[in-house]
Amino acid sequence: MTSGVDSAGERPLTEPAGRVPPVRIAFGDRPDAPLQLRPGDPPEWHWLTAVALGARGRYAAAAALLDGLLSGFLDAPGPRRDPGPECAAARRVVPPRLRAHAAVTRAAHLRQVGGHLAARRFDGLGLAIATVPRSGPGTHSAARRTETAEPGESEPGLPAPGLDRAAARVDAMLGLAADAIGLADPALADRLLRAAEPLAFEHPSWRPGVRWHWVRAELALSRDLPREAVGWARRALLAASDAGATRHVLKSELVLAVAEAGTGTAIAQLVATFAGLSERTRRSGLWTLEWPILLQLANVVGPVDPVGAHTYRREAAQIVGTIRRHSDPIARYVLDRSPWVPPPEETELLHLDPYHPAETRRSAHSSRMECKNKP
Repeated sequence: MTSGVDSAGERPLTEPAGRVPPVRIAFGDRPDAPLQLRPGDPPEWHWLTAVALGARGRYAAAAALLDGLLSGFLDAPGPRRDPGPECAAARRVVPPRLRAHAAVTRAAHLRQVGGHLAARRFDGLGLAIATVPRSGPGTHSAARRTETAEPGESEPGLPAPGLDRAAARVDAMLGLAADAIGLADPALADRLLRAAEPLAFEHPSWRPGVRWHWVRAELALSRDLPREAVGWARRALLAASDAGATRHVLKSELVLAVAEAGTGTAIAQLVATFAGLSERTRRSGLWTLEWPILLQLANVVGPVDPVGAHTYRREAAQIVGTIRRHSDPIARYVLDRSPWVPPPEETELLHLDPYHPAETRRSAHSSRMECKNKP
């Protein structure tokens, strides 16, 4: 029996066979596919599912999985029994590398709603878990071989996204650098990026390098160096495209478009770029990318079309409101107080909820009573 964790549109989650592996949803070509977890699925699939849920703005469901991984144990497959010593012994142990990834992913989700200070705690925890003690000569090289070995989480023909402890350590350092940018400490961000650079590009996975380029581009933007940011973003886009990672391609294109907006690119070209990105993220179900894209559209058209800018901001706020309803208490607390995130609209329309099947959505002309689904 399959237990569904995400409705993700109109398709049911009870498909007996042929389900899309979560590595393709989280880091591959199927970010829109239904998510499922079955009893006995490996801990790696719990993390990959949490990553995909977070990309869709399902922060509460993602947090439940990540907190389970951080606890260090997962329930053994089979019917639940009364707690006891034999039950505890049957639980599956979560390896440190996945606990580190879980902490860093928790940080990333908090950062997505503007909680850089809250994210820093989890990035620090992830770095601590991922740091391998060196107890003597030769330990480092042996540990490095163990760390960089991919534990079989990738599908045949897909580049491995990196689930080892070395990748988690790089992720944590890059997360701390992104936290520093959000907390207006570019000097710290630069030091962390320099320290993470050799680790990111020596790793066999494509993902650490893509994320390094993202954060380097964001740092350049924070220093008002958009042309420099364009170069970093283009490198990230090339690597993500080579990996066939749809979500990372879209994020790289977003960073690139933001950088190009600062270089004097024509408004018409920017509008076309952001509008195309908006449509593609909507089709992919990546709502955590959709609302920032809409805000960028509002910023671009604002000087020439104030009404259009207001419409884009309203749409972004409605998506944020939907995400808020699917957030855990910590993410909701951060979101409500973040200066980076638009406040949810007071009249959120059910027809904009991406998690409602199309046939149950109301039209844009729904009555006021039908729209009282405030967070």
